[in-house]
Amino acid sequence: MLAGRPGPGLAVSLESAALLPGLGPGEAVDLSCLAARALDGGAEGVMIHLTSDHGLIADDDLARVATVCGERQRDFSLRVTTAFDHVERARRLKAQRLYLGREAKVAQWTSTSLFLKSHIGHIQKVQKTLKDSDIALFVTLEPTLEAAEQALRYGLFAVELDMSHLAASLHSPDIDRAFDALSHVLSLGRYLNRHGVEVHLGGGLRPADLMVLARSRSFRQFNIGRRLMPEALNDGLSVAVKTLRERMSGAGRGEDAPAERHKRLAERIAGMDDTRLKERLERFCREALPQLEDPQLYVAERLLALPLARL
Repeated sequence: MLAGRPGPGLAVSLESAALLPGLGPGEAVDLSCLAARALDGGAEGVMIHLTSDHGLIADDDLARVATVCGERQRDFSLRVTTAFDHVERARRLKAQRLYLGREAKVAQWTSTSLFLKSHIGHIQKVQKTLKDSDIALFVTLEPTLEAAEQALRYGLFAVELDMSHLAASLHSPDIDRAFDALSHVLSLGRYLNRHGVEVHLGGGLRPADLMVLARSRSFRQFNIGRRLMPEALNDGLSVAVKTLRERMSGAGRGEDAPAERHKRLAERIAGMDDTRLKERLERFCREALPQLEDPQLYVAERLLALPLARL
């Protein structure tokens, strides 16, 4: 609902907070209060999952969260399966966005992406059900070229890429693995954008991942949930969201602009002792660095942050 803010949007998923281990009968977390805290911190929206083992979240909880979002003119989103009753609940609650994926269990770190060949019939039924509503439908997919091509083939122009498995690679100590992961998701985002697809990222994302991915203009929104909770417990949810949102807004701009990142790398190389390695890196600065962009620039930063003995 909000416009004019630089960079991609941020939605905070709150269902993991409502299902904290140790909650007993009659105990609950006020989701509407948490939603207000997330939105006060600068999130563009709030998301709740509707799955079979989320019994602690009642319709009254969802209605209160929807009201909080509506009062602040922010997006209220639901992540659901293809089950008909979930879709009907989304209609009743007047959600702005519906993320359609597979069932996920609370205690399991599993992908929620759909296999399009198996689920396209269900997806089309959901599309038909939502046809006369204002709810935007996003289908959750594995971040693969095959899934992207299938989405285009079936006319799906709003998707969320599930980063559950890929996100773990972005900050891997294995820099080759990190390069492959970042290169893959950036290429996939550009490919889908060229074909007019709105791309969101979700599933297992950490705050540090968003700092890197927000530099790209291929992704319209990031959806983050339980990986934000450690910072929220330490600093408070509003502060954690505000800090994350500010870093996202600065990604690729100001001191994080490519030219500034080039400059810092050049200064790092200039400060090295005179060796054959320094000569080669100075040549790299002259010939290649000015044209360097992510993911190559990200990898260069990772490499040059290593102790010199490891270079």
